[in-house]
Order: sequence, then structure tokens, then C-alpha cells
Amino acid sequence: MIRQGKTILFALLALSLAIPLHGADVATTFTSSHYYVLPLGGMSVDLPTLVQTAQSDGYSIIQYEGEVATVHRDGEEVTDSLSAALADEAVLLADDSRFYLREIGETYTFTVRPAVSGYELVINPNEDLSINETLVSVLMGLQQLGILGNEVNLEYESFAKADLKGPASPAGVRIDSTLYGLTVAEDWFGYATANSLTQVGLRVEIIAEKIPDSALSPEFSDYVIEESATLVKLLLPIDELVTLAQSASIGYVRVAYQPSAP
Repeated sequence: MIRQGKTILFALLALSLAIPLHGADVATTFTSSHYYVLPLGGMSVDLPTLVQTAQSDGYSIIQYEGEVATVHRDGEEVTDSLSAALADEAVLLADDSRFYLREIGETYTFTVRPAVSGYELVINPNEDLSINETLVSVLMGLQQLGILGNEVNLEYESFAKADLKGPASPAGVRIDSTLYGLTVAEDWFGYATANSLTQVGLRVEIIAEKIPDSALSPEFSDYVIEESATLVKLLLPIDELVTLAQSASIGYVRVAYQPSAP
């Protein structure tokens, strides 16, 4: 179940953050039964500076060079598994020009990750929480990391945690429901593992079925693994899945099927 939220205006002035909520019908609580996705829009972030700042603040750092990941915990390079680093209380993953930041707290977990609109903020509360207090805390922390600009308009969608089936793909988006579920999942990495998806950093291996006599749009060419007259295998950024599925040359985007053992 998805519930469309009201628009919330955030104005960051000097050292304070003001959140005016307009209208008596605006929700004031993040409930523990749902998680919330709030678009942050486009942002300009100096990724090397963000990595340095996050590391000095105690974040574990995962950096991808192609398909190879380097992990730093407590400022030292380690050989720990990615799953161990991703489970840390604070982690920043850098993949090419994209980043994924996740922090686990006592009462909620928040994530900043790439989205069609630029970036989005995911709030996963462990208990019912005030929207105002929670967002002030999160956004002030992001500002200190250099992530948030001076003024951001946010609209939220909420997703029921108990809804195991997940939301249906939007009309006109020709994509497998499992892949669409990945785009809106609270935890991309946990979801990909649970659904046997091949994920590398912030990218996922998929198959695009081309419309006859059409060509893949050049904007996706850097992600192509192999291509035939009818199919393209790509290691595509998760935030590009919906865009690819809406492309005029693509009839359907689906999971890259894995061969079964004989």
C-alpha cells in the first residue's frame, strides 16, 4: 500500500532549520508500520570531499572502481565482506559519481540514495515519530556532511513494511515487478540478496528487450555488457531502471535470468 504525502517545505536559514507544515490535514507522524521515501531533487556534491568528511565522522566507506570494491572501517582499509560493512551503523558507498549513505539509529534508520529526480531520502522508523523532529535531525546532519542545499521541497510516499508483494509498476513503465520493487525497496542491498539479483555497488544486472528494428539509447551505452539484435544485458544504476523501461526503444526490462544447475 502506498500513501501519497503532502508537500513539506524545508527552509534552511543560517544555523536553523524551519519546517512549516501547511494545512490541518497534513500528517505529523512517521508511523512504525511504514517506511517513507522523500525526493531531495538534484544536488551538487563533491564526492571526494564527502568521502573524507564522512570518514572523519566515523562512517565506514565503500568505494567502487568498476566492479571492485575497497572497504575502509575506522579509517583503515580492511578485507571484511561488503555485507559486514553495509551492516555498520553508518556507511557511505561511492560508485562512480553516485553515492549511497545510510545511518542506523536507535529510533530510525535513514538513507540517502540516487533517484530519478536526483536523490531521495528514506526514513524507516522503529517507533512512531514526529515528522518535524525527525526531519530536522536528519537534515541538519546531512547539512553538516555537505549534502543538503539551502532550500528543498519534499513530497513523501509511504510504503507498508508488511506488504510483502510490493507496489505494482506504474502505468506505462514496462518493467518486471521484482526490479520495480528494488527501486522503491527500503534496503536495496537486502532486497537484491533476497530476490537473487546480481548487484554491484549501486548497479544491477538486467535484460532489456528491444523493440524490433530499434536501437538502445546512447545514454545507456556505458552500462552495456553484451547486446544482440533483440536483447541487451546491462549493469545499470538502480535509479536508471525506470528511465530505461520508459525508453522508446525498449519493450520490457526484466531480471537477468540465472541458469539453473544441471
